Amino acid sequence: MTLFGTGLPAEPDDLPSDAPLFSYRRDDTTPQQTTIAVIDVTRQAAPIDRNVFGNFIEHLGDVVYPGLWAQALLNPSLERIEPDDPEPQAWHLVGATWQKGGWQSPLCVRMEGDAVLMQDGYLPTHRTRKYGLTLAARRAKGKGADSITLTIQGVGAKEAETYLQVVEPINATEWQTHHLTLTLPAGRIAKGERLRFLVQHHGAEGIEIDQIEIFPDDNDQGMDPDVLRQAAAWEMPLVRWPGGNFASGYHWQDGIGKREARPTRRNAAWGGIESNHFGTDEFLKFCKRLSVQPQITVNAGDGAPQEAADWVLYCNAPATSKLGRQRAANGHPAPYAIRLWEVGNELYGSWQIGHTNAGDNAARYVRFRDAMLKADAGLSLIATGKGDEFTPQGLERDADWNRKLLEAAVANHRPAPDYLSIHPLVPLPGDLKNASYAEQYAGAMAHPTFLDRTLLPDLARLIDSVPGAKGKTRIAVTEWGIIVGGAGWQNGPNHDTQSGAIYNALALNAMLRHSDFVTLANMTAFMHGGGIKKPNGVVIVDPQYWTQRLYSEAKLQTPVAVSTTGPGQDVPARGHLPAVADVPDVDVFAALTKSDRTLVVCAVNRHLTAPRPLHLNIKGFAVRSITVQQLAAPEPQSRNSIEHPDAVSPRSFALTARADWQTVLPPHSLTLFTLHRNE
Repeated sequence: MTLFGTGLPAEPDDLPSDAPLFSYRRDDTTPQQTTIAVIDVTRQAAPIDRNVFGNFIEHLGDVVYPGLWAQALLNPSLERIEPDDPEPQAWHLVGATWQKGGWQSPLCVRMEGDAVLMQDGYLPTHRTRKYGLTLAARRAKGKGADSITLTIQGVGAKEAETYLQVVEPINATEWQTHHLTLTLPAGRIAKGERLRFLVQHHGAEGIEIDQIEIFPDDNDQGMDPDVLRQAAAWEMPLVRWPGGNFASGYHWQDGIGKREARPTRRNAAWGGIESNHFGTDEFLKFCKRLSVQPQITVNAGDGAPQEAADWVLYCNAPATSKLGRQRAANGHPAPYAIRLWEVGNELYGSWQIGHTNAGDNAARYVRFRDAMLKADAGLSLIATGKGDEFTPQGLERDADWNRKLLEAAVANHRPAPDYLSIHPLVPLPGDLKNASYAEQYAGAMAHPTFLDRTLLPDLARLIDSVPGAKGKTRIAVTEWGIIVGGAGWQNGPNHDTQSGAIYNALALNAMLRHSDFVTLANMTAFMHGGGIKKPNGVVIVDPQYWTQRLYSEAKLQTPVAVSTTGPGQDVPARGHLPAVADVPDVDVFAALTKSDRTLVVCAVNRHLTAPRPLHLNIKGFAVRSITVQQLAAPEPQSRNSIEHPDAVSPRSFALTARADWQTVLPPHSLTLFTLHRNE
């Protein structure tokens, strides 16, 4: 036994063999309210599936355009999204009008006289000065001389500053694609400065233009290299796409083929514009680029089983088949061999396109499953389960939904789903908007303890109670985290701040304790809900990014027994959040890595204001040295920004293992101790 710290009663060397693998005993009387964690390496749980460190991308806000996708202009095809739109969404027309018969698209813009087309946006001028612009244009009939001037200028106080001006003649009366190389001046444009892009016509006859794109020259297959760099460091095992609520209105055929021929749609789930420039093939290029497994969510909202089956065939069928030939024509002759498919998203919710009741969801899953497995019998399928309610009545509704789904799936000896999805998201501020910050924080940080003790074990027991599902269906937490919305959300604990990072760590600890059942999870999220951000075209990361990265980099493999004793609190029910008794101030999880030569202890002090001493009592592992990574911040509302991108980031240091060593965990902090075995 190695005891770190002195002056405290040690736990017994040998715990009863029938003791729970993970336990907590509240004790508010220890000196300075210290937490003692007895870690028994000889008692081990089911290995951790790395898929629990997954993520997901949804077409929401600026996640894809212009987030992950490097092209700088919104609505590049200049399309009308609603029938009564006065001008193309994201664009402003001066003396220009819409015209039917665009290049590869329904509409284009007709420019006569000194007409101007403009849009405000951002370029990564801090990273590169060179950009490629493409523009489709044709002259109206006649023999006059027509041209366009492309201008990039400042906005607001810098509106008088012109950074670039290029003149391009438009001579042909047939559509032609013009390619221009743009080089911006060095040192004149501030990092994250808002810019104005203007296209102005000059001439007598008039022209029509369509399909305008501006890509930085350092784009990586159309994607932002800064975003890819941060994502690669995450070491994600898999990524879910295209949503999310967006998936319930997404028709995959819109997002394949030549970009200029893809339809522009209204984003049915979130409003705004969907250019469909980032579709199936682009997503799979992203996955290949980062060596991650694709997890595709099919449209079980307003979609159809055959549509989902055709998507499977497009991805997986040989190039000699009808849909395989279409994929080959789009640049990928070899099958993608996508194995992980999710049938629907949150179909229980009134906010969801095509939402339904428990019985119809069960029948819908069976229809989609049969069609998709007919297309490819080797798929692993995730069914839309329910785990979004936390009151006693809500838990009954969740259980009814999940039981009906599983029973319908296994009827007539048909296969159980490989996974049952749940989305135990924490809705803030919701009906807690009148609660104090401390009350909101306490409710949110108690929620992972509820997941650990109630929601996850109850769902595991329900799955095992259905003959045919026991031993075959596992839990996929395909969205999890704090979600926020409504006025004032930034004033409470949220995903952009250190509080989101602490929730993230607590939820990971909870899921990892159930490694036998929770074998897949998708953090909310890649570029929304905490993660990578791109304000004003500059890539930064939220504190929550670091939590997920630290856990993923730790290469946790085998959970070991942890018995924790220390101070805690009782958190009452508030709004939709449940009452949770004996919530430990310090939450401790430990696991061996694959080599068994290192033991990683993940310790979270969730207390809002108080530091907490921690003493570790290790059995079965002789410690040679210790390295520490700590994510702490002055305030739970601390966040990163363009001006201070590393305000909240981990710090690393080494410790010497000796008998008189002890540590104190700062409030609202995460600390990972990596203990190296004495060979």
